[in-house]
Amino acid sequence: MNWQRDVFFFGGFDPRGPARDHRLFADAVARHPATDAGESVTMGPRERLAPHLDAWSVHWRQPDGTEVHTRHTVMRWDDIVRRVWPRHWRQAWADRLVVYGQAPRHGALAPIWRHARPAFWLAIFPLLLGLALGALWAGAAGLLTWASGTAWPWLAAVPAWLWSWRALEVTLDADWLLRLYGFTWHQARGDVPGLTQRLDELADVLVARAEAADARELLVVGHSTGSQMAVSVVARALQKAPWLGARGPSLALLTLGHCTPILAWVRQAGWFRGELARLTAHPHLTWHDVSAPADWAAFARVPPWLHAPAQGAARLAQYSPRFHKTMGQAAYDELLAHRHALHQQYLRPPRVAGGYDPVVWMAGPLTLAERHAAMFGPPAPAENA
Repeated sequence: MNWQRDVFFFGGFDPRGPARDHRLFADAVARHPATDAGESVTMGPRERLAPHLDAWSVHWRQPDGTEVHTRHTVMRWDDIVRRVWPRHWRQAWADRLVVYGQAPRHGALAPIWRHARPAFWLAIFPLLLGLALGALWAGAAGLLTWASGTAWPWLAAVPAWLWSWRALEVTLDADWLLRLYGFTWHQARGDVPGLTQRLDELADVLVARAEAADARELLVVGHSTGSQMAVSVVARALQKAPWLGARGPSLALLTLGHCTPILAWVRQAGWFRGELARLTAHPHLTWHDVSAPADWAAFARVPPWLHAPAQGAARLAQYSPRFHKTMGQAAYDELLAHRHALHQQYLRPPRVAGGYDPVVWMAGPLTLAERHAAMFGPPAPAENA
């Protein structure tokens, strides 16, 4: 049986565009470990479909001749990231004021401390680093002032402190997280220019593809902060077309290394909590989250939907990709030493077949609903929406 799938992919908070996503997926296809002799996966070139949509094709052929044709579409918001990405030091320090000055007053850090200690320490580490460097430079300036009898060491110490702080943040890969947290706070308040309109436009694309009825599955995938965008687009599509998943293609959401709580736990983000509730209440949605406990930038111990839905609502599952099972111990130990690389591993191929593999999940022979049934049993019957 040959069939068609539509994948809609949201990358994380990254100013790089879909060319990078295409390269990553091409590498995953090229190094995909086949599970059966005669299995083949091929991939086409990237095409621009619209100003905010890039796509390519993926063809999966099984030994028995069954073929799955996937249209992999990147739903773009990298241009919005580039607009808000700090280009000079004043913007970078404004983000730090948001994280360390505003976030505690708006309820974000307390639940992160209670439920996701690694993510909390990853956010607080740059502040502790800055305080330590400040003490170091203050001590040096005090000694030089005492020795020289002038105040110039203090005038030099302040810019030296700020420069060394930022340089170490970049070197230790903490800078990107503070940019992300600053953006998320603005997102919660609804003051990221163009974002709401973009999400509504992409929700229209999802509904239009469902109405075309030429696919067996609509699979929306969000990686990292892209999981928040994926949630919003699916929720807005359901608001426009409550029948999604009840007729036409099956409706599925796959989140990878999610960090939805950093938005959902901000007090002003009631609109986002409402979107999460709309998804979990939809009985024709299958939502799987794959997040690694070792990934400090993800919230593996907190489900992205926050609360369990009522019985008979969405089919939900959260589990670890178990990266240590899909690569050698030496390679896994090396991966653990690089936080950013670990957070990107969800998009990279395994070295051993049979475990988590992004190509299998996004282009393989099973829909997410079929995968859910194989893992947890068939869903209970639900009335059409």
